[in-house]
Amino acid sequence: MHFPWSPFSAVRDVDFTEGPEGERKDPTANVNKVEKPMPGEYAGETAKGFLTILEAVAEAVPVPGVGIVVKLALKIIKTCEEGHATLEQAQELKLRIKALVLTLVNELKGKKEGEIRAQMIQGITILQSLNNNKLAHNIEHTDVIPKLEQQIATFYAQQQQNTQRLNEDHTSVADNQLSMVDVKAVLAQVLPSDMSFSPTRALIPANTNIFHGRDTLVAELVGVLVGGSRRHICLLGPGGMGKTSTSLAVMNHPDVEARFAEHLRVWVPCVKAPSTALLIDTLCASLGISTKSGNPLSDILSVLRTSPPIVLVLDNFETPWSAAEGQSEVEQVIRDINRIPHVTLFVTIRSLSPPCEDLPWHCVDLRAVDATAARDIYISWHPKGNEGLGIPDLLELIGHMPLTVMLMAKFAASTGLSAEDVAEKYKALGMAVMGQRLDTKTSMDVCIGLSVNSPRMAAHPEAFELLCTIAMLPAGTSYETLFKWWARDLIGGLGVLKDMSLVEQNGSTLSVLPVIQRYILHDSRFSKRVRMSMIESACQFLEAHASDINDELYKSHSAAMSTEEGNLEAVLLTIPEIHATQDGFLLRVIRDGFLLLARHQQHHSARVNVIERALYLARHIDDNILQGDLLFCYGDSLLLVNQYDKAHKQLEAALGHFLSASDRKRAANCRLGLAHAIQSQAVGTFKRCQEIIVDAQADCKAIDDEALAACCLIYLARLHFMYRNFPTALDLLTQAEPVLAWAKDWYYHAECSKVISWVHYHMGQYDLAYAYAASALEGSSRIGGGRGCAYLHDRIGKILSARGDFEGSLRSCLRCLEIRKSLGLPPSPDALQGMGLAWAKLGKVEDARQAFEELLQQFASSDAPAPSPDDQFTCTQLFLRRLENPTLLPTQEEYDVLQRLYSDDHIEKILAPAP
Repeated sequence: MHFPWSPFSAVRDVDFTEGPEGERKDPTANVNKVEKPMPGEYAGETAKGFLTILEAVAEAVPVPGVGIVVKLALKIIKTCEEGHATLEQAQELKLRIKALVLTLVNELKGKKEGEIRAQMIQGITILQSLNNNKLAHNIEHTDVIPKLEQQIATFYAQQQQNTQRLNEDHTSVADNQLSMVDVKAVLAQVLPSDMSFSPTRALIPANTNIFHGRDTLVAELVGVLVGGSRRHICLLGPGGMGKTSTSLAVMNHPDVEARFAEHLRVWVPCVKAPSTALLIDTLCASLGISTKSGNPLSDILSVLRTSPPIVLVLDNFETPWSAAEGQSEVEQVIRDINRIPHVTLFVTIRSLSPPCEDLPWHCVDLRAVDATAARDIYISWHPKGNEGLGIPDLLELIGHMPLTVMLMAKFAASTGLSAEDVAEKYKALGMAVMGQRLDTKTSMDVCIGLSVNSPRMAAHPEAFELLCTIAMLPAGTSYETLFKWWARDLIGGLGVLKDMSLVEQNGSTLSVLPVIQRYILHDSRFSKRVRMSMIESACQFLEAHASDINDELYKSHSAAMSTEEGNLEAVLLTIPEIHATQDGFLLRVIRDGFLLLARHQQHHSARVNVIERALYLARHIDDNILQGDLLFCYGDSLLLVNQYDKAHKQLEAALGHFLSASDRKRAANCRLGLAHAIQSQAVGTFKRCQEIIVDAQADCKAIDDEALAACCLIYLARLHFMYRNFPTALDLLTQAEPVLAWAKDWYYHAECSKVISWVHYHMGQYDLAYAYAASALEGSSRIGGGRGCAYLHDRIGKILSARGDFEGSLRSCLRCLEIRKSLGLPPSPDALQGMGLAWAKLGKVEDARQAFEELLQQFASSDAPAPSPDDQFTCTQLFLRRLENPTLLPTQEEYDVLQRLYSDDHIEKILAPAP
């Protein structure tokens, strides 16, 4: 597919120069010069060839919807009788064409139809005057003017539509009522949101229906939570004692519900977290934090610091606490959370002592219930066994543990055996195992073994395989997902497993209790065939949901992958070491399993353990494309978490593999990532980055991929923007934008619009900056980019402030805070600073002061998600001092910082006295 123009030679007229070490200067000293043809080319250049060059220049129009102006200019030039043009004429034409377009958008807004027509004719006349030739026909009698008017009308209609959408999206708080009180209300709660990209918090599950013998303990623990002094709670004891059930009874108690709102009682299922990284990821998921920062733990702590009093229930905490990597990192997480005084931890753990024993714990070593409670549990699960005389002896034999009592009651009910007969079977199996009285763990295993090998299970051989399947899914799964993806042919066994209490259902989620899971997954019992089948199912699930970000199904597929992410990761990470002779299977698992999951995690989390494991498994596979894909994914993931030096090394290695495989498309993408890494590492890298991007453009040209070439222009434009060479950046971006729209690449189209908006802002062209930001916001919403939407509301707030619309700026900044809060992200420093500036200009000095002080508090926590926190800190201190002395001028150092964050025109407005 070819586009109306080619972006392949977009930088051919740029002369790159490098500034002194540590200094950024304009690297394009002759950027406004039109490249002079070689003597031979110049002498024989026809009018048609000259127009082709001009068309490439003319299409770089920094305004959407008015490209017809350039076509009109070309029509004028085509009327030339002379077949050649001088370079001076070309330079003037280029500047006049761009001036005309900017005039049309910047000066015609709001004018009447007659004035617009007159202004257009005047601009066209200017173009006509560049040569001595008359137009082929009178402009007044052509259809060019009506077409041009229609283009302008369409552009402004779209701009008005985006403006209206933004206004509807803003909070309903009236302008004159918006104050810091509203901001604090946003920061102090988890907002219910109708946005599809908003994750939700993991709320406390419902109580178990059968719960006996713990009423006194529940009352005691409720008193600890609602009392005046803050103490963490830790329920200790072996598996099967009812620690989880007790914690649910406490957290769903009316007194606790009255003290802590629903979203302030957070369920953290640590059974899904056999490592520190997965514990942090589980905390993020439970708190509804969608993070892509370099430090997700900091995001967690920041969210907790801005929360009202909150309880985190860390259930089955023995999983991360007993991880092979050791306890020091997990301990640090607990200690960091403990430093936040209004956060209470409620931990259940199979252990003899709590984690971090020196913390203020209220510990309870949960043991068996008494005989009366044990009998109540047994009869509740097996009402027809009420007449059995041997029940007390059976319950004494199995130790009065709630789980063993439930299992044996279900076993008796399914077999029709009396309590006495069940006791005999227990003794027989127990003697075979130990030959003596059983300890708590072995007694539990015997009861599970009796249930698993019961006649009911034997009559349904698919039931055990289904149990193994569900046991491999630590996050649990829905009925629909289970039988569509994980266990297509095993549906008949579910009823048996639920009847035997080997599988439990909470709402729509099916899962296996951790103590039963441990028993089932033991190497002596678990089938290798089931493991391999589950790995294959994981690959099929990932293949079916691996949509491109521009695909209309991307959001729904991405949501499905996020729901099953914990299970997919757990299944894939169980793959054993495979000998080289089995590389075919391993190759498929890495390509269609690990790599697809890792790419999903690039957009939704900050973890790299999946891609690191894939690289380890693939270390002996001789496949340049696979090795390159893995290294590129790893490097790209590291870029997202700001580990630029490490990313640089991985991307260089990936590029080597792609070049060896002669895959130029992959090589081009890799070069762009490499340029990003180098650009982010240090100053003084302009020439090196430009060379890499030009190499990527050569790759694109070789494979005729014009959409990817347009992406190259975005990267090059970012580089120019970094060096404050705004006109060149704008030229490049406005060449890329129509190609990306043509290719329907909405992700990069939104990115392109976003950068165009920011370039216009720094050039002081705020109407255009606003229009492009609105376009980017629409594109980001289309692909479900919640974080991107928050960023754009932040940017729009700054643009509105520069235009003098301080009320609009406040609304947009508040919307940014709302979205970030709904995502579980810390407040945006830019948004808080923008609100402070707006209130200062509106004369609301106290609100401004509180906004700036809130921002300084965020910086004090070291968790502010700002790309340049030192710059933000410096500006905020300056703005606070200016509240006391509005005539105070910044020092040179402070002014340099302001220039990095604000446009020159905006700085003048910020420093101007408030009206």
